[in-house]
Amino acid sequence: MRNTFNGRLQSSVVNIAIFAVVISSSILSAGQIDILKSELSHWIPQTREFCAPTETIFDRPMSPIEDGNNFKTGAGQIIRKFGLHGENVRALLESMDEEIVLGYYNPDTVLVIDRDTTIYANIILLNNAQLIIRDCVFTYKGNIYATSNSRVTIEDADFIIPQDYIYQFGFAVMDSAAFEMNRVRFNSANLPTSALIIGESTFAMDSVNMDGAFITFVLGESGIIDIRESNRSGEFVVAGDSCSLHIAHSDTVLIWLGFPKNSSGEVHGSFGMDDFVEGYSFPDSTCSGINYSIELDSLTGLILATMAEDSSEVVIYDADLQSCGNIFSNNWVDTISGLVDGSHYDDFSPHLPGRTLRLVNSSVKAWNLYPYENTEITLQRSIFGELCSDNLAQTRIMNATCDGFGGHIGASGSSSMIVFYSTLFCDALLEQQSISILMLTSFVMGNLIVKDRAIAVLYNTSLVNPIQVYDSATVEEIAIRPPSSACIDETLSITGTARMLRGPESPLSFEGYRMEYAPVDDTTTFFPLTDIIPTPVYDGELCTFPTYGFDVGEYYIRLWYFFSPYGEYDSLSFDNMIYLTYNTGIDERKLPENISLSAYPNPFNSSCVITAPAGAEIEIYDLLGNPIWSEVVPRSGPAEMVWTPDKSIGSGVYLVRARSGRQSATKKIIYLK
Repeated sequence: MRNTFNGRLQSSVVNIAIFAVVISSSILSAGQIDILKSELSHWIPQTREFCAPTETIFDRPMSPIEDGNNFKTGAGQIIRKFGLHGENVRALLESMDEEIVLGYYNPDTVLVIDRDTTIYANIILLNNAQLIIRDCVFTYKGNIYATSNSRVTIEDADFIIPQDYIYQFGFAVMDSAAFEMNRVRFNSANLPTSALIIGESTFAMDSVNMDGAFITFVLGESGIIDIRESNRSGEFVVAGDSCSLHIAHSDTVLIWLGFPKNSSGEVHGSFGMDDFVEGYSFPDSTCSGINYSIELDSLTGLILATMAEDSSEVVIYDADLQSCGNIFSNNWVDTISGLVDGSHYDDFSPHLPGRTLRLVNSSVKAWNLYPYENTEITLQRSIFGELCSDNLAQTRIMNATCDGFGGHIGASGSSSMIVFYSTLFCDALLEQQSISILMLTSFVMGNLIVKDRAIAVLYNTSLVNPIQVYDSATVEEIAIRPPSSACIDETLSITGTARMLRGPESPLSFEGYRMEYAPVDDTTTFFPLTDIIPTPVYDGELCTFPTYGFDVGEYYIRLWYFFSPYGEYDSLSFDNMIYLTYNTGIDERKLPENISLSAYPNPFNSSCVITAPAGAEIEIYDLLGNPIWSEVVPRSGPAEMVWTPDKSIGSGVYLVRARSGRQSATKKIIYLK
């Protein structure tokens, strides 16, 4: 679920202290992270100014008659004088990247689309305007904003939104407006889109086939949603006073039971996907401070989740929740740890700031967190479902795993987010003017999407899919990979990445990189390995490192990354570490760079089979560096060891380390008890 109903968010940097075995080969100190964040923050205000959106009707007064070559005013005049139907609409609007405003020139404008039509534009309806789409294939890339008693009606049509990434487009229905779909086949490229209904407005669906579509509805103050005879109806976050949700004769419905500030209540039981639910209503007699209504009639596939705000008191009895969501807005500064998706609790009250939450004989498939305002939340040593930050919050994800069962990770508004030594099985959506830093993190699956005016820095972070960058966004990608086996008196190859990915309107540009080194025990002077190299490198050789005459020991390899905002040079630095040893004369090029190490199944819930070379020492640590278990792989027989955690071992993320001579390997495993 995407956090669309609370403010913007800004995240800051945390002092990172991780035990040495984890980061012995890759160093970026807390001080350097602070400098990194400070440098990026310095340019964000100018980025906002440089990338300020063009004026719209909400920014300046407009006369009824303006230059007909202007798209908005020209379209308005044509609609006013002649109206538009089908092919005429397509000829005027196809592939246009502008806003279409209905109702500004004439409060009673009606636009009818009744032939196959494609529009690439935002549509804004004002002052009793109507958009009617019927008996056609309507392909649309943009947002629809209906306000001031306007109305959108789509009937007997194919409604297609070809999104490129999650929540790219959506709907907002406000101020007594209405949005209605009847007998519609709706497709959003199998990616979720969003809808906000607020201010005595209505969203209605009747006989809608969600063919490859999914909508996250946010129902705010005085909003009304009425769904009938529809499949895969969507998810509904019910959050506002005096709002109401009614769903009948439909299937696959995820309901977030909202507990607003200063409210309390209980949730008893839940439903399975195959259960037929004749009726369900909320809130009930156990609740107080909740001023909305949910009425469900004749459903299958009803899924329940909770969404609790600050100062709420919630008790869950005998339920299997899809998600347990929590919103933090009271400027909290706190650390959350030990949350594990898929856990069953006999009687459990997690440490979550500003609320009382108790689970009795209940399970949570996904823990979801939504910090905003000036909140500073650190999430560590957890397996969670979703974390989306907004407004001015400061968010850190450390030594954790997002399994994607609850959605994705995200930063929006003016937020910043640090993701350190974590594993992601989900998308990351970074947008608006947020700042994000992903370090020593692995995307096992999912996409990194950076849009609007967001800035993202990746350091030694692996991805499985190409980075997607849009609008004025910028991604600075850096990686330093010294060879795992390095000796004195030879020339080493230092590989990695130093490049910038830019949206078409990004004000930043890549100017080059420089490499240098210093002994770990004397960093007063760094010695150059290269001059500034202006050519970006992606997964290739950054430089060579001659080690002739060097002493055995540890050395820093530093990469200076140069970029230019608004024509002014700036730079960031990143360190990694290399250990130089004696050259024994053995042709180590024939040896594997790391010893082989595997663990399966992963995640596991009873025992884990660990495979490593014969004679290797196997050690297992928790994320605080505490030793949990150790064994030596026999030199004869199968090179396998079986770890079966005892009852004192809790669910969570653990590290397996295999050592054999000078070589070692480390792997993260997930134990789901």
